Amino acid sequence: MPEKMFCNWLDKWLTWEKSEKSRRLYLIGTDIGKGIVPVDANLRRYRDLVGKCYQIVAQKAERVDLIWYGLNETLKKEEEQ
Repeated sequence: MPEKMFCNWLDKWLTWEKSEKSRRLYLIGTDIGKGIVPVDANLRRYRDLVGKCYQIVAQKAERVDLIWYGLNETLKKEEEQ
């Protein structure tokens, strides 16, 4: 259910972006676990949900950049049509 709600929210923003050529949508995420798996089951579910949401964003995005300590790495970049 939370994934579906997130997808609906994201789709609304993507529709907004595509409605005018000059619009750009930027989403910024942060590392929430530093690779550590929480002991608490609720925190694990939260971490997994955030990770799934990031995967959905990356799948739908035209471009994905990872910035770590000020160093940029482009993970995905679709060619403009």
